[in-house]
Formats: sequence, structure tokens, C-alpha cells
Amino acid sequence: MRNLKISILNNAGKMTGFLVDREIMSGLYITFDFSKVTQNYQSFDINYQNNKRVQMNSVVHNMDEITIVSTQLDEDNHVQFLIEENLSLKKLRRIPENIIPLEFKKMIRNAYKTYCENNFYPSVAS
Repeated sequence: MRNLKISILNNAGKMTGFLVDREIMSGLYITFDFSKVTQNYQSFDINYQNNKRVQMNSVVHNMDEITIVSTQLDEDNHVQFLIEENLSLKKLRRIPENIIPLEFKKMIRNAYKTYCENNFYPSVAS
């Protein structure tokens, strides 16, 4: 399997590849391979143990153009969602629960709304 990467400017101002396992829909990518998730934590300086946690032991990492939702399910089982500003919440609702469970959809929606509010898109977040 080849490594899929999304090129993103990290906090240090360096263009870095965010490793993904697949694109779920336009504006939403998932990473569940633990080695890729770990590498993303390091590349983007995400500390899932110390940041603000939300449901299911998750952390939201907001950057200029994207949001990363990292969730620790157990010691060696983590999942990350990369959310871009072109995500359609309407299309997200239509994705079957066997692909994205409701709890993950809620986390993604809340992270996206916060991203929009922080970037002055209040009409999208309402």
C-alpha cells in the first residue's frame, strides 16, 4: 500500500506531508494506521495527552487551513480525521454509520463548526 500525503504548512512554517489512509469525501480524510498517526503527531506537534479533550478521549488541533481530530480508542488504536474548509456537513450526515459512526460524525461536525467560527464563517457554523 502506498503512502498518501496531504501537504500542509505545519506550525514551524515547513511544508509537511500529513499521512492519510484514505479520502472519505471531499474535505475529509482518515488515518487509522498507528505508525502513520504517530508520525502525524510528531510532524504537526500534536500532543494528544495534554491538549483539551472532548468525547472519546479526543483532541482537536486547529491550524490555518485545516483541523485535525485525533482520537485515542485504546493504547495502540488511534484514529485521525483531517478536515478541510470545503467539507460539506450535509454530505457528512449522509455517510453510512458503518463508515463513520455517529460519535465520530458529532466530533467532526463540532470541530468543523469551531474551525468555521474561529475563521469568521459564522453562517456555516450555525
